Amino acid sequence: MKIYLVRHGQSLGQGAGQGRRGGDTGLSPLGHSQAGHLARWLAGDGRLDGDTSLTVGSLVASPLTQARETAEHLRASLSLPTDVQPTLAEADFAVPSELPSSSAPFTKRRGTLLSERYLDFRSQARTALVELTRRAEESGRPVLAVAHGGLISTVVRAVAESDTFCLKLYHCGITALEWSDGRWRLAHVNLWDHLPVPLRTT
Repeated sequence: MKIYLVRHGQSLGQGAGQGRRGGDTGLSPLGHSQAGHLARWLAGDGRLDGDTSLTVGSLVASPLTQARETAEHLRASLSLPTDVQPTLAEADFAVPSELPSSSAPFTKRRGTLLSERYLDFRSQARTALVELTRRAEESGRPVLAVAHGGLISTVVRAVAESDTFCLKLYHCGITALEWSDGRWRLAHVNLWDHLPVPLRTT
């Protein structure tokens, strides 16, 4: 079973970092270019590695505009309808600021008590993964979900059962999760081979 998580293209007014600080806005012109390149790559038998093509059985997206607009580019290439999944929405705060930190690598982390808002968001991310997993199991085909940096990072932390790390995710980068042999495998993080260097942004 495979689940592909794609961060949306760059949105209007969006700065660096995670969290819904740019609001619920549409894609910037650069964001449309990023999504368009990803769509063309998918339509042209996009390959995750030498042996694996990225094939998709269903397409879902966060309800936020930047994710839905990104999914619209992909919908035409994949010839699939887009289903909106509310649990894929981004947090309304900067997610990394809620995670434990330390003064140096391998030292004891400060702030081990997680905030209520982060715990609620982590619960939402787990629910999102359960919903995606159910969809993939019922269809027998991989699912591609267009979401947000904070949400995707939190899904990965939920799989790892650890809140002690942060991911820096790129616009229209692909993170691939696989369930096989009784365990989750993080097959790819931030795959962005489909984007020319000038279009790579965080």
